[in-house]
Amino acid sequence: MRKHALLATVFAVFALLVSCSAVFDAGIGGKVYYMQNGSEVGISGAKILVYDSTSFAEPIGSARTDANGNYTVSKIVWKTTDPKYGKTADNHTVYIKVTHEDFEMNDDYITARIVSDSTNSGMADVEMKKTRYTVPTFSGRITSGQASGAAVPPSADDEVPVYLAYKDEDDAFQIFPDDEAVVYTTWTQMGTETTPLYIHGNFTGLGGGNMKYAVAEYPAVYVVADMNRDGKVNTGDKITKTSYALDKYSSYQLDGADFDTI
Repeated sequence: MRKHALLATVFAVFALLVSCSAVFDAGIGGKVYYMQNGSEVGISGAKILVYDSTSFAEPIGSARTDANGNYTVSKIVWKTTDPKYGKTADNHTVYIKVTHEDFEMNDDYITARIVSDSTNSGMADVEMKKTRYTVPTFSGRITSGQASGAAVPPSADDEVPVYLAYKDEDDAFQIFPDDEAVVYTTWTQMGTETTPLYIHGNFTGLGGGNMKYAVAEYPAVYVVADMNRDGKVNTGDKITKTSYALDKYSSYQLDGADFDTI
């Protein structure tokens, strides 16, 4: 009898616990964007994953952003034995991760608190930063010259690296750390020892395509000819007089007049 009584008690407690739990659902929505010239620009095609814990084991909802960067996860379901507003309503904390091949989140995830039976539209906007750009293709000619009788560095058969560079927060030029961002010149010597000597360095196919840079917060590039051949931008090198914005034009043809000597 005691065994039957114990089993009956266990089943009664289990039934009580089940009867006290409640299931709720809600939606969530927002915008995924990056900042450009002080304005928000929506990111199309970003993947939204919603989790109910920071273990991020299994998403409880997902979506893709539209052409304007907006998204909606229509139904997120959760169960609780302690609803915040009785059996009729509850709120729930969710954790959101966003991925995109050209962007990354400023933080690992964002947190949002959703209310049951609501769309929770605009509750979870996500700012991202751009990490990969479409880089223009640069081709052209670099001219170097000295007075007559002087040695002309480099000699006509030397190659000089031509890099993409950027200006850092200290306004100093840095070379992009990307093996694809370098080509070499082919030099042609003009003149003789008794007349001014000039050499023309022709280069082609610098940049182009999509490149992911570690310093993508500087979305403009310069072209630099490393006349010193030391892998740095310093005195004696040649660099374009202006910078070139990424994600704008497909190609540029440069000439000697486009470069200054540092």
